[in-house]
Amino acid sequence: FNIIFLLDAACGGLLGKFHGFIQSPNYPGNYPNNRECIWRIKPGKKRRILVIIPEVFLQQIDKCGDILVMRQSKKPSSLTSYEACETKERPIAFTSRSKRMWIQFKSDGKNTAAGFSIPYVTYNEEYQPLIEDIVKDGRLYNSYQHQHILKDRKLLNALMEVIAQPLNYFKFIVGVMMLSKQQMPKTFDLYLFYSLNVEGVKL
Repeated sequence: FNIIFLLDAACGGLLGKFHGFIQSPNYPGNYPNNRECIWRIKPGKKRRILVIIPEVFLQQIDKCGDILVMRQSKKPSSLTSYEACETKERPIAFTSRSKRMWIQFKSDGKNTAAGFSIPYVTYNEEYQPLIEDIVKDGRLYNSYQHQHILKDRKLLNALMEVIAQPLNYFKFIVGVMMLSKQQMPKTFDLYLFYSLNVEGVKL
C-alpha cells in the first residue's frame, strides 16, 4: 500500500509579516499522522529572520519518522539552519543564514506528539550584528531563568514586537521591563539603546 502525506494549507503557507508563529497542526493538541506542512518566510526588503524555538515535541519511534527541518530552500543541498526528529526541550535561537527560509514538518503513520509553536520575527538588517550578539550570548541559555523567558508566551511576544519594530518598546514597556527584571543578557539592552537611537529616540 502507499502512504499519502496530506499537505494542509492551514498548517503551511507564505509568511512575511513582522512576526508570527509556526505551529504544528492541532497545536497544542497532538499533531495528526501522515501530515506534511510547508512554510516559507520571505521578509520585506532589507530585513532578516530570527527564529526562537522554545521546545519541540516529536514522537521518535523509527529513525526520523516525524521531522522538522528549516533551511534556505526545499533543495536538500541548501543551507540547513535547524533539524529535529525527536523531542528537544532546551530553547534555541538562531538567525537565518539567508534572507528567506523554507520550513517542512512531516509526520509518519505511527504515534504522534504535542508538536511545536515556534515564533519568528523579521528585523532591520542594519541591526544584524546586535541580533547575532544576543543569539550567541551563552547567558541566554545557561540558566533556568533565561530558558523560562524563551518559553513564556507573553514575554516572548513583547521581545519579538520590540525586535521587529524598536518603537514598540513604548507599547510593550511593561513586558520589556519584566524582561529586564529577569536579567536578560546585556546584549538585549545594547540592541534597545542602539535601535531606538537610530529611530531618533533617546532613552
